[in-house]
Amino acid sequence: MAFHRLEKLINLHDGYRQVFRVDGIALMLIQQEGKRYLVRDMCPHKGFPLHTGSLNGTRLRCAYHAMEFDLAREGRCVQHPMQPGVKMYALVYDGAEVGIEL
Repeated sequence: MAFHRLEKLINLHDGYRQVFRVDGIALMLIQQEGKRYLVRDMCPHKGFPLHTGSLNGTRLRCAYHAMEFDLAREGRCVQHPMQPGVKMYALVYDGAEVGIEL
């Protein structure tokens, strides 16, 4: 596995949202309510990019069909708990940077 740097910790703040491409995978790094989340930038329902959606607390809403995913609950779909949730990734901290190991 290799460490892929995404962002310097000093740049992160509540409301931060940025898309990165790592090994061909679109990822979105979010900081909300003091917590950081790394999710695949793709709605599991129709494949629409989630970065175009809105964020209300820890709920990420897809702009395409309004499906909501609760980031604080492992990306689970709010409206349909049995549906697949958004894919989440573990963040890795290296000194003053945050990234992912793939």
